[in-house]
Amino acid sequence: TLFRSGKSSRATKETSIDVELKLDGGASGIVINSGINSLNDFYTKLAQEAKISLSVKCKGDTWVDDHHTSEDVSIAIGKVLNTSLGTKAGLNRMWCAVATVGEANVEVTMDLSNRPCITHNLSLSSCGEEYVGDMSIEMLDHALESLVMNAQMTVHIVEKSMGNNLPDLMIATAAAFGKCLRLCAAVDPRRAGKTASSKGTLCA
Repeated sequence: TLFRSGKSSRATKETSIDVELKLDGGASGIVINSGINSLNDFYTKLAQEAKISLSVKCKGDTWVDDHHTSEDVSIAIGKVLNTSLGTKAGLNRMWCAVATVGEANVEVTMDLSNRPCITHNLSLSSCGEEYVGDMSIEMLDHALESLVMNAQMTVHIVEKSMGNNLPDLMIATAAAFGKCLRLCAAVDPRRAGKTASSKGTLCA
């Protein structure tokens, strides 16, 4: 039985963050306290769909703005996730998942590639809104980028339908991302512990 986990503490003049993540054993312990409600909702849904336990405690300079907290929390989660995944040997590595919340429909394609890249067509800057809940729209975009780059994964997000509001689109994105992560991180017994790469490694 696998028990993949990781934790990290990160402190700067802008934020103080503790993250603990358990990839295996189900989503029994999800507590996200970032200081930004929308960011809490995003990572709570992601963890639920990924069936992981995730604890995040952050004290950030949100009286300035939401930039440092959104970025640093996502960096910390990404790094711990990458550590928890280890060498990724024997895993499915690549998958695709779709999620619908309200009228919003989002598809995520993911590769635990160690070659970080994210592309998306989410209607963030073109929707005419400045905030999704209490988080600025540009910070949702930046949080996604910070998460993906530090988790060392390749992610392509396709908005199939924006729906009626940005919160639904945000949670649909989190749900599809979490589902995809769960499937990519699952062990494929047919690989017999070998890396899903013709090179035999994701480190070269």
